[in-house]
Amino acid sequence: MNFSFYTASKIVLKNGAIDEIEQHIGHLGKNFLLVIDPAFYKTPVMDKITKQIDELGAGFAVFSDVQGEPTVELVDEVYDFAMKNGCDAVVSLGGGSNIDVGKAVAALITNGAPVIDYLEVVGKGKKVVNEPAPFIAIPTTAGTGSEVTKNAVVGSKTAGFKRSMRDDKMVATVAIVDPVLTIGCPAKVTASSGIDAMTHLIEAYITFRATPVSDALAIKGIELAGKYLQRAYENGEDLEAREGMAAASLIGGMAFANSGLGAAHGVGMAMGIRYHLSHGEACGIALPHVVKLNADVAGEKLDKVGEALTGKRFAEEGEGTQAAIKFLFDLNKAIGVQPDYKFLKVPKEDIPEIAKGSLGTSMTSNPKEMDVDSLIDFLQDIL
Repeated sequence: MNFSFYTASKIVLKNGAIDEIEQHIGHLGKNFLLVIDPAFYKTPVMDKITKQIDELGAGFAVFSDVQGEPTVELVDEVYDFAMKNGCDAVVSLGGGSNIDVGKAVAALITNGAPVIDYLEVVGKGKKVVNEPAPFIAIPTTAGTGSEVTKNAVVGSKTAGFKRSMRDDKMVATVAIVDPVLTIGCPAKVTASSGIDAMTHLIEAYITFRATPVSDALAIKGIELAGKYLQRAYENGEDLEAREGMAAASLIGGMAFANSGLGAAHGVGMAMGIRYHLSHGEACGIALPHVVKLNADVAGEKLDKVGEALTGKRFAEEGEGTQAAIKFLFDLNKAIGVQPDYKFLKVPKEDIPEIAKGSLGTSMTSNPKEMDVDSLIDFLQDIL
């Protein structure tokens, strides 16, 4: 029962919250860096933000060229842009990539660049000593939960890695979650981000580092994602479904930031890097297989996962777990996520390297202890 819990200093979830951001950020800075998703650049949403900042008497500089997942070069470029423009606070509007860039830059503003010095495993072990600049996260997708996590995932295409800059100080000052902003999200992105949220929730719930607080959050989030993900995918204008998934994603971020993740994220990270799959899709493919993998050590909790997903109560041990596995395979099929990785036609000789790449920070909390040999056995069935 000994645990700590970290999350954003303030969380606002409200339809139309983008219209009221001035009341949440007015005291946080005099010159804001706005990291704006290109899809929202020079749109009414961006206009609302800049108008409110103007009315506060503050300045701003806009960076709107985050393309794909963050790289070390991009983060350093945005940091240089922020310093050149004298920015003392950061607002990120967009998906997980935009939020991670802003989160990392907020820490670099007060601690110095380059970002690679802070990255786990590949960096120099440099710590975030000084409090980051105030950071406001406004997600436009429902999946990563990055608005309430304490790490920023940064990669390198040339070196072939994705690692985290991580510190408890990096949690957002304010997370503003407006489900209305997700209405325009394409179906494919809704699917990949949504199944990422589901993976966060289930892995956070069954990890050996789970706490009573993360459990309470995760099981509610699993219920919401089970109810609303397919609906949001099938009808992007369904505001109730969008709201439900925004809440599920937020809750998932809060949960896994404090309890860790498991093998679906370890394998998903390795597959995503090697075969250029989106992060959510790569993790979502692995999820039902990882539930099977962990069934013998996390069966009691997985029975509850099955009940949360289906809304049913099961009398016999293991029935809920089997219901969860079926639900997840059926859900993936309904939202266009592959049942396994076999469509990639991965050469068998690549499997040991994928197994090695799967081990690391993303799966250190998996309930079943895994090593390279056991991962090779697991991967042979799904590759």
